Amino acid sequence: MNSHWTQEGHDTLLVMLHGFMSDSRTYHEAVRRLRHKADILRIDLPGHGADKSDRAETWSFDWIADQLSLAIPRDRYKHVILYGYSMGGRLALYYALKHPVQGLILESASPGIKLAEERDERQRIDQVRGERLTVDYEQFVQEWENLPLFKPAEPLSAAKEQKLKVIRRSQDPAGLKKALLDYGTGSQPDLWPALSNLVCPVLLLTGTLDQKFKAINIEMANHIKGSRHIEVTAGHSIHVEHPEIFDTIVLEFIKEAYHV
Repeated sequence: MNSHWTQEGHDTLLVMLHGFMSDSRTYHEAVRRLRHKADILRIDLPGHGADKSDRAETWSFDWIADQLSLAIPRDRYKHVILYGYSMGGRLALYYALKHPVQGLILESASPGIKLAEERDERQRIDQVRGERLTVDYEQFVQEWENLPLFKPAEPLSAAKEQKLKVIRRSQDPAGLKKALLDYGTGSQPDLWPALSNLVCPVLLLTGTLDQKFKAINIEMANHIKGSRHIEVTAGHSIHVEHPEIFDTIVLEFIKEAYHV
């Protein structure tokens, strides 16, 4: 994995994990607003961005959690807050269940698929997608962008559209394929039974249009004691559609939880 640091000498560290077909650049603008309350560590996850992870390794959830543990200097910070979006949210949740953190923010994330047969089916889907994206990556990206899941509440500005296009089209198809196979949704362990083990402050974010993940997160909130679920008028990608609202929510979470 590749680390991108913004250090201002705070005793709070915010670690940011992106979604599939993206990388740390998606949070470049957010850093300007968030850096006043926390040091920020943005990670390029395996197979994405400038990541140089060994492709001979199996990028399992355990392996990635261990790599994140090496990248996060927990002993240097009083508070470590882990944020993850979608794919990054699934990894953030797994990490928080394995390693102690002082806060967890999950945007459009899931604890996994409960039934084994449904996980097997999702693995098959991930395998098919992985093959297709290495055959014609541009076509795959276009189809991905047109998925109903990513429909915004309001049309994105030309600048936002262009930023997404640049980030998505600069990824390595072979790395994305391996990411789908090794730690896609079909390979994620069922974390539902472990949710009650979370003891840190937890914030769950979903878009009002994203009915699937809204329902998942409402159920998650019932399993996580003291968690808070916030809906924003958006689709799956709140941080893209409403970056200022997203940044404000994150800042308020930090201030309310730790009075910084």
